[in-house]
Amino acid sequence: MNLFEKVDFHKKKKGKMLMVYGPPGSGKSTFASLLAAEMGIKQVNTVVIDFEVGMRDALVRADCQRTELYDLSDPTPGMGVEIAKFLRSLRTRDEVKLVILDTLSEMCWSLLRGICGTKQATLPMYGERKRQLKEILVELRNLTKSGKHVLVLTHQTVGEVEGLPGYYAPEAPKNDRADVVGQFDFVGRMQVATKAAAEYLGLKEGERFIDYRQDPQQVSKCRFDMDPEKPYVFVRNADDARIFINAL
Repeated sequence: MNLFEKVDFHKKKKGKMLMVYGPPGSGKSTFASLLAAEMGIKQVNTVVIDFEVGMRDALVRADCQRTELYDLSDPTPGMGVEIAKFLRSLRTRDEVKLVILDTLSEMCWSLLRGICGTKQATLPMYGERKRQLKEILVELRNLTKSGKHVLVLTHQTVGEVEGLPGYYAPEAPKNDRADVVGQFDFVGRMQVATKAAAEYLGLKEGERFIDYRQDPQQVSKCRFDMDPEKPYVFVRNADDARIFINAL
């Protein structure tokens, strides 16, 4: 392999790294299952790596076809190495076009439990977790080079920034959050529409949407072409999923 292989930067990047975060019950799994169902309609496969046992029901409700579900909710020694190895194996599976990881928050906890077991975690153990997380993110990013989209779900944290309360960010190890977010092309916050938001967006109260506005009180970004006048992704039905996939 030639390390310095010239890249045609005029060509559109084949796959995208996507992150959606929000509180439990906000609709993250529903959104992921709608994307998986749409992929099935397109006759391509989705691989779901589930650390929370929360995706099964959502996949059933969306009637997902051509979807593989892997349950990694039980932490085991060496699981970080095995996850990276499994992701590497997906590179050559041309029928797989979407990889979903649910959730980053739980995976980070599982990685640490796989390293320290029942012992109290030490600084070297946290360092090993950081190394394993980096390796997994690199393998996820490498999947995009072979034409696959990657969707990572995670919970949200709420804190303060520069004295402002209500700063929303993806839940990840604090010292690694900036590096983690930097790997993604799209980062959006899942929200449930209040009455005021519903009227503004043309939704029904209680419907879900993903907010990726550039806002000083939330972590969000989008590196590809979406409607700049309406920086939201609706999460209502298959049509919304199709619109989002077609924009990738």
